Amino acid sequence: MRQDLIFRGKDGDFHYIDWGGDGPLLHIAHATGFCAGVYGPLAERLTDSFHVVAMDDRGHGLTTAPADPRRLRDWDVFARDLERFFESLGGPVTAMGHSRGGVASLMTAVRRPDLVRALVLVDPTILPYSWMWWWYLAKKTGLAKYVPIANRAGKRKARWPDRATMLSAYRGRGAFRTWGDDYLESYVQCGTVDTAEGGVKLCCDPAWESRCFAVCPHDVWRYVPKVKQPTLLLYGRDSDTFLPAAAERFRRVSPKARVKGYEGASHFVPMERQEATAAELEAFAGELGLLQS
Repeated sequence: MRQDLIFRGKDGDFHYIDWGGDGPLLHIAHATGFCAGVYGPLAERLTDSFHVVAMDDRGHGLTTAPADPRRLRDWDVFARDLERFFESLGGPVTAMGHSRGGVASLMTAVRRPDLVRALVLVDPTILPYSWMWWWYLAKKTGLAKYVPIANRAGKRKARWPDRATMLSAYRGRGAFRTWGDDYLESYVQCGTVDTAEGGVKLCCDPAWESRCFAVCPHDVWRYVPKVKQPTLLLYGRDSDTFLPAAAERFRRVSPKARVKGYEGASHFVPMERQEATAAELEAFAGELGLLQS
């Protein structure tokens, strides 16, 4: 049974969802601009095999920890928050992360291997190695905020008259065109809060979302060979985020990892390939002896 709970961090409160389940702990780290509740359909499917939890990162969902775009320099803060949350769970987790959540989970697995028993990366935000130098320069010069994904996020419409209008506007369009209604409804319901004026607004402020994209780390590759945990990587072969060059390098740098690409899938693998994602994760965990027979 789903429970909405609060983890009290060092500088604020972090909302998280506990979907229950009798298996080993599985944490789902969400993508930038999303929140834990967006992954509800997948989480509910996985409770057959795992005890599933997911935390709203700072600046997202119902978490109230400080999120000032002017002070955000990198993604280390997300990894630190994840580390503290994992400590509170009382046992090592299978750390699953989508997009930026995958990178935060990866960093946490390297820095605190005692907290992560297995790592599952779903179309992580790991740019091709050949891009690292120019991305570093873009950040140093302040030009990263003009990169299309960051620029678009900053202009995202934050306020709507109601959730029904928002749902209608998003259905079948843009990044949401491949999403089923269950995921889109989860995004609209969990990713917004009511306003005093009677409408709704996004939980993730566009300025924060844009800044998150603009400070995407340029040095993620230094973490990959340091991962000691069993690793599963799932990605969309049509992704505009985890590109073929990154997939090829990941296989070389982490030869023991299981890497699987889905034909016809985009960056939004969990939304487009829910059953395949769940089945692959269960098979992976089963081979590691994590699941009850």
